[in-house]
Amino acid sequence: MMNVLAVESSTKACSVSLRLGHECFTEFEMAPQQHANLMLTMVESVLANAGCDESSIDALAFSEGPGAFTGIRIAAGVVQGLALGWSKPVQAVSTLEAMAWQGFQQTGQSDWVALLDARMHEVYLQTCHIEAGILDSEQALLLSKQMAHEKITQAQVKNGIGDIQPVYPELAGGFGLWLDQYPSAEAIAMIAQQRPNNSYDLSQQLPMPVYLRNNVADKPKAV
Repeated sequence: MMNVLAVESSTKACSVSLRLGHECFTEFEMAPQQHANLMLTMVESVLANAGCDESSIDALAFSEGPGAFTGIRIAAGVVQGLALGWSKPVQAVSTLEAMAWQGFQQTGQSDWVALLDARMHEVYLQTCHIEAGILDSEQALLLSKQMAHEKITQAQVKNGIGDIQPVYPELAGGFGLWLDQYPSAEAIAMIAQQRPNNSYDLSQQLPMPVYLRNNVADKPKAV
């Protein structure tokens, strides 16, 4: 099993996690607009707590999005810098997949719809399934509230997770089980460990955020 250092900063939360096999060292903090200041310090902290250095790491992973534009750029930039400095391969993992995995870890339920507030009256949505300890998912989507409701109804998945409950309580309330949750780097690292063949070399590919919205300044047209 790969040893993975993962970073996550796509929401108000900021986290770094080091997975050494099944052992985990994680720093997690709710820190809006402080991600850039905290992340490298968190990296140093998890390495110190684990009593190791970069030589113990097989791969780096980051939360590619969707999520807050500045946050996912920070995660991609930090991973790029560390990967180049340490000569490590990189993995990109969906923010929404991370939350679905957290739901599975907490409840044992295998099917999840993960949702994040995308602002502009839209949500990010991804349907995920876990089987034999491996997560698989449909494509992440950017949807209006109405389209998200239709997608949830079609999916017939009873478990939902994410940060939308304060903004769209009717969407969160449509699930049999809803968990208020922010993504964590620990889940990013655990998913990366499942996908050793997804690691890539920076000489072949740069870490790229997944925005889903082509232009952050674009606003939905009035209907």
